[in-house]
Amino acid sequence: MGKTQREDAVKRASSMRDKAMAIAMKRKEEYLGARVPKALKERVINRADEMNVPVSLLIRRLLEESFPEDGANSSKVSLGISGGVDSTFLDLAPVNAKASVIEKEIDKYAGIIGWKQIEVNQDRSCERCKEPLPRGSQVSLGFTSSDAGYVIVCQQCKSQLV
Repeated sequence: MGKTQREDAVKRASSMRDKAMAIAMKRKEEYLGARVPKALKERVINRADEMNVPVSLLIRRLLEESFPEDGANSSKVSLGISGGVDSTFLDLAPVNAKASVIEKEIDKYAGIIGWKQIEVNQDRSCERCKEPLPRGSQVSLGFTSSDAGYVIVCQQCKSQLV
């Protein structure tokens, strides 16, 4: 192989790699994070291992089937993942039942009239997500017009509430 042929092959390989990277980056340009209990995280990881698929792919497929583009909605969602694994069915009834709890939570935090960032002097937990807030943590103190007077939430929950 001559020098120019080698250079052409290197350019072609570089071009193909650049195209593949662009496609990969396009797939990864959106990120969705969620806080889940440790036990649920472990169950998801174990299930993905059993199915021999990456956790992100398992979750992506669950979400795609739970929220189809055509807007179809049912109380049961089928999760078909290839690889010789039977379809798994998710019952979304508990999710729908939690809607009223979420509405109550929104009402609870709608009464906040102001926020102040503070450093806690005692171990606490976030009133919204229940994450531990050890002494010295930066938290948000929400002043309410209700009898409660205030709420203490972690920075992540505060950013979701504002």
